[in-house]
Amino acid sequence: MDRKDGIYGKNLNELDLAGLAELCANVAHNLSVHGKQMDIAHALRVEWVRLGLDRSLNSDKTEAEASLKERMMEFLGGIPGWMMSGA
Repeated sequence: MDRKDGIYGKNLNELDLAGLAELCANVAHNLSVHGKQMDIAHALRVEWVRLGLDRSLNSDKTEAEASLKERMMEFLGGIPGWMMSGA
């Protein structure tokens, strides 16, 4: 059963990077997810964490964030909602 509250009821393009990263974390920790999907979800979330910690990017950060958001939305768009629920 999919949740309709919080980030689970929103369209992916309405979410910020933190919301998308949370969904990626849910996919990465879901025991029903296949290895490749789990690996991609984990890698995207790790990239988000590193992006937040990297103070050297400055002007390139907006471009890097936009690229990461696009890749997260593309990946999560192909994932069934129940895999993102964190259950």
